[in-house]
Amino acid sequence: MTDTRWQVVAYIFASMVLWLVAAQLVRRRAAIPWIRSLSDGWAASILRFAYYAGLPYAALVLGVVPGRYLGLVGQARKASPLSFESIPDAWQLLLQVQGSISLVILDWLPDMGKVAGLAILMLLLLSATWLGYAYAWRSVVSSLGIDTVSLRRGEKLSGVRVLYQAIHWSFYRGAVWLLADDLYLGVVGGIVLVIGEWMLVPGRTDRRRHSLSSEVRLLDASVLIATSVIFLFVPNLWLLAPIHWMLAIASRRMAASGQWRLSDSRL
Repeated sequence: MTDTRWQVVAYIFASMVLWLVAAQLVRRRAAIPWIRSLSDGWAASILRFAYYAGLPYAALVLGVVPGRYLGLVGQARKASPLSFESIPDAWQLLLQVQGSISLVILDWLPDMGKVAGLAILMLLLLSATWLGYAYAWRSVVSSLGIDTVSLRRGEKLSGVRVLYQAIHWSFYRGAVWLLADDLYLGVVGGIVLVIGEWMLVPGRTDRRRHSLSSEVRLLDASVLIATSVIFLFVPNLWLLAPIHWMLAIASRRMAASGQWRLSDSRL
């Protein structure tokens, strides 16, 4: 167990270091051509996939972080033995897949109602918070006689970015949960690690760069806390992922009503 914990710590450290290196490279992409080529297009997509999905997958496959700590709640029951001797191979496969899906759904049924209730509660809280903040911001800006900057309506929240966030945040939660052997500490520790990772991004002291990304970070932080609370009560990533997307979309739309300029982070 001690060796496994050291491996978990090594994975967390590697994730932080890779994040910091990527942030430094993105910052210098304008000056160095080969870095610019890696930060755009298919190369950037491959690198992001390797970081956000590849690292947690490696930890899962190698047995460093078991699936339940990541919220990968799977089939808890075994299918009853059936005789498929008289059934063609294609139908056997279809029936096996159908049986597995049915058992997984049965495993999830007790949590679905709880997840739905928590999702509605968090949706109302986030919507009220961001809508109130947006209108308060608009009032302050109007009273000062400053023109607001309109959100570019053509921008859409990337579903891939939301999925990467869900996997990455679950990886940190699961790692701390495994180290502390406590779900609550895992949730809190996951929040701390993610925010600490954001603090490592260079250029935070640059007011211009910071002002362009602060709204996105605030939105991400609110969704991070909301999804972490849901994970605390229902540690199921499969059910949490669509809720994560819904909360991210709702928060962004509420923030947009305040006419902010939202610029998606490249990391």
